[in-house]
Amino acid sequence: MLTVNKLIPQGRGLAAVLLKRAASVELDWDVRCKSRFDATDSSGRTLGVFLPRGSVVRGGDVLVAEDGSLIRVHAAP
Repeated sequence: MLTVNKLIPQGRGLAAVLLKRAASVELDWDVRCKSRFDATDSSGRTLGVFLPRGSVVRGGDVLVAEDGSLIRVHAAP
């Protein structure tokens, strides 16, 4: 399990090339409003997300894993 504990709102400050090649994860509202959850990204990796209490993940945000990899968040309809 890959640990994620950093969130970059809307990927601000990141180059478009980095965002293009980043893995992605699609989350519905019930999951995005939690600060701790498990998910599986588009590469098939299991993610354990541990964000500060009260954090809300929005579509377009970027999660940063412990190994430095980026994961784009897509809001599920």
